[in-house]
Amino acid sequence: MSRFLFLTLLIMISHSSSGQQIVDASEMPMLDSSALKRFWTAFKTAINTNDKAKLSSLCEFPFYCRPCIDDSTLKDNNHTTIKVSKDLFLESQYAVFLGNRLKNEVNKFQDFSIPVFTPYFNDKNKHAGFTFSYTLVAPSEKWEGSRGVIYIRKIKGKYKITGIDTVP
Repeated sequence: MSRFLFLTLLIMISHSSSGQQIVDASEMPMLDSSALKRFWTAFKTAINTNDKAKLSSLCEFPFYCRPCIDDSTLKDNNHTTIKVSKDLFLESQYAVFLGNRLKNEVNKFQDFSIPVFTPYFNDKNKHAGFTFSYTLVAPSEKWEGSRGVIYIRKIKGKYKITGIDTVP
């Protein structure tokens, strides 16, 4: 009886783990790892030096931005997200990257490492890119807080920011 239970448990574990897709740094091609490292280094430098031109070079325009709706300079702000063009980014939306919470989160990582990023998958369960999350509003006794999520995808051999969202 115990052999039967052990065998059933083993089958269940192997079946559930085979359905999960994990991206391991050792499986990632060296080119992807070095491209991601170049992105991270440029992103960290641009944020720490408040370089909006460098930040714009790291974005794929247009992209959708949920935290951008908090910008009081926008004329039309009745959206749940904003489609950010390069012009709008350079005019005002670059500021979403210059907040202290994002800078603090980015600067927690002295050196580049793959675990900084979380892989995300498309609707066909194919690896589609990475996310980097940071605290927007810290948790309190009355609320669980919220996180910003930056989506990063490889486009023409370079990683680019393709969207920003918030959770919850």
